[in-house]
Amino acid sequence: MSVQHPVLFFPGTLCDERIFLPLWRQLNIAQRRYVPLQWASSQEEMLALSEDRILDNEKVHLVGYSMGGFIASLVAQRNPHNIASVTLIGYNPEGLSKEEIAKRKQLTSMLKQGNFKPDNDAYLSRFIHPSRLNDDKVAGVVKSMAQDLGKTTLLNHTLATTPRESTVKALAKINAPTTLIAAQQDAIAPATAIAQLKAQLPKANFQVIENAGHMMVLEQTDAVASIIAKQIGV
Repeated sequence: MSVQHPVLFFPGTLCDERIFLPLWRQLNIAQRRYVPLQWASSQEEMLALSEDRILDNEKVHLVGYSMGGFIASLVAQRNPHNIASVTLIGYNPEGLSKEEIAKRKQLTSMLKQGNFKPDNDAYLSRFIHPSRLNDDKVAGVVKSMAQDLGKTTLLNHTLATTPRESTVKALAKINAPTTLIAAQQDAIAPATAIAQLKAQLPKANFQVIENAGHMMVLEQTDAVASIIAKQIGV
């Protein structure tokens, strides 16, 4: 029987362990490690927290959601000999579009002025599938994380990962199985944009989740868990 490698989980912007709890309940992982990116106030701190959880001579599976996908990609690039596999959920390796960068600039300005509450419905509707806006297991969890982590965390996360350079070339060089999971109705990391990377990432596995928005980890947990289980061999 093969030894199971540790699995590192990287959360998205304004997320903590709660984003992964339903997933963890479905995955039989012997060594699960969570990277608390909510504690970080810069990209350097995010990378330090990540690499602290990798021992010198071990291989690990990386599972990154949204912003966590960006950090996981950088960790894979910096530690190629330690990577067993990479799974990127709701993350477009091309980086941020001009439209998204413009929205982020507006957001950071509002946050600095103290005029924004990250748990407001208009903001959250960008991330959550319309059918789940009144679902406590989805919208309720997202609101709770936003309320608890607050606008300082949102500001830190946004500034630390904007602009966001492309990691496509770095991912193409990784000598480990790579899977990109996109949601059909994701407005943040559109499935169509991610699918266009197939030519540049010929070795990667592309999966699309139906009836889900950016919060697919909470919205379609079964489907996401099934893909990750195959990737990490559980």
